[in-house]
Amino acid sequence: MTGEAIEDYKSSLTDLTSNSKPLINMLTMLADDNQQYAPEIVKVVEAHILKANTSAKLPVLYLIDSIIKNIANSPYLPLFAQNIVSTFCGVFEKVDEKTRQAMFKLRQTWSDIFPNKKLYAIDVKVSQTLDPAWPITAKEPEHGVASIHVNPKFLKVVICTTNC
Repeated sequence: MTGEAIEDYKSSLTDLTSNSKPLINMLTMLADDNQQYAPEIVKVVEAHILKANTSAKLPVLYLIDSIIKNIANSPYLPLFAQNIVSTFCGVFEKVDEKTRQAMFKLRQTWSDIFPNKKLYAIDVKVSQTLDPAWPITAKEPEHGVASIHVNPKFLKVVICTTNC
């Protein structure tokens, strides 16, 4: 059954050549119905976006957006997050200015969806290698030593038992 479900999804995905809300909704519902095949569906979507015509790349990003926003508590978000930087930047590199503006708007809706470090990586990569005007809106991930939080009451008990 796995092969058949994936082939059906792949076949339907080839029809996504323009920003068709009904088709994006149908593909999102198919992804929802086949969550047990999420790793395979994500691979199919990521492979498709690489080979899709330039004009069909943004609709596939919209599909990813629809899946991660509309299928709650699913495996899709962490799976798409793994390659979102290369996927997003790969599309950005190939498209025209109007599409890039739409991608900027899309990226701004992901602030509470994808991990901050992924969004920061997208912003930095686009800004440094593809479009110097792209603003870095994600916060820089914190680097450095992990902090250890100690309960002050615990310290007081330890100090009192040894020095009291």
